[in-house]
Amino acid sequence: MARDLAEEQRWRYRIEECSQSELSIRAWCIQNGLKKTAYHYWARKFKLQEQLEAESNPFAEVLLPTERGDRTKESGSPKPELSLSLGDYCIGIPDGFNPVTLEELVKVPRKL
Repeated sequence: MARDLAEEQRWRYRIEECSQSELSIRAWCIQNGLKKTAYHYWARKFKLQEQLEAESNPFAEVLLPTERGDRTKESGSPKPELSLSLGDYCIGIPDGFNPVTLEELVKVPRKL
């Protein structure tokens, strides 16, 4: 069976609309003449799609010093031993870094 992209888009819109309403899912579905089971089917389907996309796209990429070039010379900052790229963000990791600090720092772009 071929994907019905128009139907998917309608359900994405519906799920977003429901989440922005102050109604429960049950009340919202009744108000909009939709089955609660259909709502949960599509919500689950979209969540699984997002999980699969996240698994296929690594959230971080580690560039070794020879691969990342010499960007730190231009900025005057200490030269990091490693760079960690998180989407649009790049974190320079100096030798002797604090792993707890790095863990907290990595959480920030995930929340954005």
